[in-house]
Amino acid sequence: MDRPKVFLYVSASLDGRITFAPNSTMFDAFKQPELFAMMSYPGEWEGFTQAVFELYKPDMYLEGSNMLISEIQTPPELPPFTGNPKTLYKDFLPEDILNRPGRNTWTSVVDGRGRFRNGYTADCDDPHTYMLHLTAETAPPEYLAFLKSRKIPYLIQGKDRVDLPRMLAKVKNKLGVHTIVTSSGGKLSGALIRQGLLDEINILFSPLVIGGYSIPTLFSSPEPHWPDNLPNKLQLLDMKTLYQDKIWLRYKVL
Repeated sequence: MDRPKVFLYVSASLDGRITFAPNSTMFDAFKQPELFAMMSYPGEWEGFTQAVFELYKPDMYLEGSNMLISEIQTPPELPPFTGNPKTLYKDFLPEDILNRPGRNTWTSVVDGRGRFRNGYTADCDDPHTYMLHLTAETAPPEYLAFLKSRKIPYLIQGKDRVDLPRMLAKVKNKLGVHTIVTSSGGKLSGALIRQGLLDEINILFSPLVIGGYSIPTLFSSPEPHWPDNLPNKLQLLDMKTLYQDKIWLRYKVL
């Protein structure tokens, strides 16, 4: 297998909703803590995350850009790039970040359009990790120039969007990443499973039914066309009944 193993972990309602409203980001939980406590009581998500990390011992944590900045948000404006753009459209992996003492994991975001622009490096929250952007040739030059100015590494793979199979092969071959975990349900998890890039799925089901036609679900992807797109078959590996009638289901993707 010329790619890392990829493991998904996500919380969801019984009807597969991963949030309470369209265009939500992970930061909405801080704006409406009472509402999001219905899905995950204080400390529960942190405990679930810790258990998953202990189970898989990942080299990389992966996030989708829609979890960080919604589709309806306008990204922060950056200064226009006035140099030669050809200097930007190649992988940027500064040696002092690659060999940074104490760094043993990566925190990464799939961001083909270059929308996540706040300069977050992740080491401020965890000195053992560092931020890495996974982008494509469609990324605007001012975004790449911004990352370089902040010494934030990035990899480029794909013309119109991030080519996930080749990108995952690249992070394995260039960075030695063998295990990835992601908590990004919705479009990223939909793309990963549709392209055969998910190995195991962990779902923490809450006894809730949220409903709605436009609220993000566990796996969002283009409509399947039979028989070209067959359902992904799963094998149950483990099931745990937890506090407040919640269930942790762990599946292998066959």
